Amino acid sequence: MQKYIDETTKLKNRNYFTDKLFNYLHKNSSSSFGVNILVALDDVKRANQEIGYLKVDDFFLKIAEIFKLHTHNIDDSIIARMNGSEFCLFLPKCSDKKALNIAKKIQNDVEILINETKLNQSIQFYLGLYGYNGDDVSKLLSCSDEVLKKAKLSKNKLYQKVLNTMDEVISIDKFKDIITKAIDTNNFYFLSFKAVDTKHKKVLHNRLSLSLKGDDNTVYRYNQFISIVEKTGLINKLYNNVLKSIFKTPDESLNSFICSLRLPYNYLLLDANYENLQEILNTYKNNLAFKLIIEIPNSFAYKYLEKTKLYKVLLKKYNISIGIYEFNIENDDYNYLQDLKPRYIKSEANYIISLDEEIFSNLRTIIDNTTIDLIATDVKNKYILDKLEEKEIHLIQGSIINLL
Repeated sequence: MQKYIDETTKLKNRNYFTDKLFNYLHKNSSSSFGVNILVALDDVKRANQEIGYLKVDDFFLKIAEIFKLHTHNIDDSIIARMNGSEFCLFLPKCSDKKALNIAKKIQNDVEILINETKLNQSIQFYLGLYGYNGDDVSKLLSCSDEVLKKAKLSKNKLYQKVLNTMDEVISIDKFKDIITKAIDTNNFYFLSFKAVDTKHKKVLHNRLSLSLKGDDNTVYRYNQFISIVEKTGLINKLYNNVLKSIFKTPDESLNSFICSLRLPYNYLLLDANYENLQEILNTYKNNLAFKLIIEIPNSFAYKYLEKTKLYKVLLKKYNISIGIYEFNIENDDYNYLQDLKPRYIKSEANYIISLDEEIFSNLRTIIDNTTIDLIATDVKNKYILDKLEEKEIHLIQGSIINLL
């Protein structure tokens, strides 16, 4: 169908990829493990200015051929253009070693093409490889985004997270035991990261990021343990304990602040967790001495709008707002934002910068008319900050804040 084809490259598009993923990642599917490669090109807009749109379109066509050449032997693979500057190479039942060989061949061929097209001074090419096994759609997409971010920080512009392997040399069973003990003893705490308004020089809120502590006092950051939590079925137990702890014995150091807490997709999906949150709020409703915002992933809000609205109504009764994190454009459909009216939406800075001007303008019109704030996340350096300010985006979150 034409709605599934990218007009420029003739590859499949994001809609096709996400629609197909639900079948590929079904727990009984033979394709429930493999490698997903997310690739990105920066800076396409500059390339358009230097050589023109027609030559850049031809450049993308040639890149599409390189992708197809090196993946045609992978059964049931999907090559899709995710947006103007990102592509996804989904390789089911592919080993980490084979995927890395494919990625290196693609990288070599694309770098040659970039030089031949005389774009080596403007275009950078990055590849993030994520080994998946039993993931759901949301996790695969978010983890793929994470490895691509790490690729952009890597000297060789390539980063691989291999199947079932953690950065720390520790077994899953041992880590599960550490996490279980931390949950049972409430041995977790929050690190705080500011979201700020750079124009008016003020703090918007403090994003609370969950950390765990082991028996030996080793601290485990959220990104280190959350995949194991989900893989071992501890997500509900962890967040039910965390939420109960927040309201039953709130951290007095947060008094008078505005704080935000993210709830994961898989936690929100279970109806019993809504009922659990309802009970916690009803029991400890007067305990908080700080304002709280509950952040919900965009993919959940878009797919389960009615369920998200139920959460909003429940939280509003206790003066708690909702925000949306990991926002991206879903089929150019903004109706759910107008319907939901979250306090803000958070979107990765490089994603916002890469948006087509017309798409960004349409988004800006919607959020301005509904008084929804747009907060750019992962703002790491002055270059990104300047690009955001060109788009009149002054609400940010990221490590650059420490230098302001």
